[in-house]
Formats: sequence, structure tokens, C-alpha cells
Amino acid sequence: MMSSSLEEVWRSESGGSIKPRTLKRALYFSFRMVSYLGVDWAGGCWAVVKTGNETLVTTEPSILNVWHEHGQDDDVRSILVDIPIGLPEDGVRACDEEASERLKSQGNTVFSIPRKAIVETEQYGDAREMNGGSLGSQSWWLFPRIREVDVFLQEYEDALTKMYESHPEICFRRFVHDIEYAKDTVAGREERLEVLRTDSDLHKEVEAVVDQRKDRVEWHERISKGRLDDVLDAAVLALTAKRIELGRRSESNEYPALPEEDDPGEDEKLGISPEILYPRAL
Repeated sequence: MMSSSLEEVWRSESGGSIKPRTLKRALYFSFRMVSYLGVDWAGGCWAVVKTGNETLVTTEPSILNVWHEHGQDDDVRSILVDIPIGLPEDGVRACDEEASERLKSQGNTVFSIPRKAIVETEQYGDAREMNGGSLGSQSWWLFPRIREVDVFLQEYEDALTKMYESHPEICFRRFVHDIEYAKDTVAGREERLEVLRTDSDLHKEVEAVVDQRKDRVEWHERISKGRLDDVLDAAVLALTAKRIELGRRSESNEYPALPEEDDPGEDEKLGISPEILYPRAL
């Protein structure tokens, strides 16, 4: 039985003029050859997890490499990244505020991203002064990665149609409401790994990486023992994209996202609204 959501995507992308026989063939191959990427910064490289037609756990040195080596492939329908996409000219992002409220005690895992001028400032002292005299170190060290993705998406329009923002902890808690332990603990790692069991191939691949590196990591391994939580984060983003069958940006491509209540605003350079995608409930 063909997926109705996939059929809607093909009809919308073809202007509704695709012939029934062609549609069936397209849906058949799409169903068998569709993949999704989850991407998370792992302190020196980007952790990349792929699920769907192919299951893969790897790393790339830049977001440009992520795109050239994986994202631009025809089988990849969409990419979810744990990095802010879309910066405000003034104020803060509504999606960050709603995400922090939903996570309650874990709300500090959501960085409140200031306006674009502050993110683009090169000196910490200047950025802190512009931000009212306060700027956390984690936010400051994230700024180069935000700028990297922002500039990349300004230059690669095709990538902008595939790449969206999400937040791993929002996704984990949407799949399983009672996440109990912090992600940097053994119990938290096992708890989050269990969430991936809904995708057996993905779970097997990620579990193998975790088991291989949780006790001892060779010096040449790019994903260290301390960055295994980033692999799990990238994995739940890939699983989320797969769950909601996320495709390219278009008016007909509906998906659950924050903010749900407030005006998300718009990034004028990218022409999109800042938003954090999350999976539908089971």
C-alpha cells in the first residue's frame, strides 16, 4: 500500500500533473530509496547520522562537507540540524523560548540566541556588552557554528530547501515523555538509545558505535567517549525527520514545529521563519 503523504509530496512537486502510472513508479522507488540525515556539532566535527535507504554514522569537518558528501544525494529528502537556523534582527527567538518552557528542568539545554548583530560580533567583550552585559560561554562558543551554517545556507539555495532546525531533547521527550537522566550519564545514554529501537537498523548502527567507544577510544577516532551523546542527538534528529516524512520546504509540506503560539518572525536573508521541528506523538 502506497504512502498517502508521499503521494501528496510527489503531486505537489509535479504541479499535480503526474500520470497515475508514473506516480506509482515514483512512489515505489521513493519508498525504497528515501533517507534522512540528523546532524549535531560534536566539538571539533559534525556528527552525521543517516537512516532510511542507508544507515550510517560518520563525521564531517564542516557543514559544507556534510552537504557535499551526504546532503545533496538524491535519496536524502531532508536534514535536521541541532543548530539555530534563522536569526532575529531584534529580540530573541520565540521558538527558543517555547522549547525552554517545554523542557522545564532541562530548559538550560536550549540556548537563547540573541539578535544577528551579536552573533556576528568577533570579540566576546563587545558581544557581551551588546547583549546587556551578559553572555554565556556555551552560547559564545556556538556562535562560529551558527555563522557557518547561516553563511552556507545563504550561498546554497538547494541546501536551504532540505535543511531544518530541531532540538534533540525536545525530540527525545516527544518520543518518550519520561526521560529521567541527563544525556552525559551512562543511564541517560542507555535511556536515549532505547528510544531508537523503533528503527531497528538505526538502533543497531548507533548501538555498535556506542559499545565500541564507551570504554576506550583510540587517539585517531574523531568521536570520543565524551561525544557519544552527540551521536545519539544526531540519531534522534534523523529518526524525527523519518517519522514525520520530512521533505523539502514548500507550502504543502506541513510538519509540527515550535513556536506554536507566538509569531516566529522571519530571517530576511534566508527568507524563512526560525522554528524548531519535533516528531508527532506515537
